[in-house]
Amino acid sequence: MKRIVPFLLSLLLAVAFLILEAGQVFSTNLLDGPWGGKWTSTCRTPGDNASVKLLIQVDPSTRVATVIMFQDVAPPAPSFSSMAVGKVEGDKIIIDSVSSGIPNGGSEMSFWLEGPMLLKGAYKNADDCGTFELRRDSNKRA
Repeated sequence: MKRIVPFLLSLLLAVAFLILEAGQVFSTNLLDGPWGGKWTSTCRTPGDNASVKLLIQVDPSTRVATVIMFQDVAPPAPSFSSMAVGKVEGDKIIIDSVSSGIPNGGSEMSFWLEGPMLLKGAYKNADDCGTFELRRDSNKRA
């Protein structure tokens, strides 16, 4: 009996902590601002990459995210830019292919925070798929 009481008490505290963590709402402000890094292809030409800059703005009341992306690729590949509109679901920005602002069928994308200064993402389209790894360009909203 002496061993059961401390065990039950610690179990109760652990469950209470998990419930409190689960009840917290993700702050969309953490995604706002300028980000810079690179995308890397993992499908068509694995390892192919380019530098990319993102500007993210999230409306906290609707949880709609606007993502403006600029990619600077070394010739002969052209530079690229797009404006996508997505929805914040949980702690991720989800962008469907229709809303991606990318021609030729669009591109499904998602972005999520790995920390206050590190944003990761993934993309998939008819031609390719890959990942994004971006760091904050400023400490705005970090």
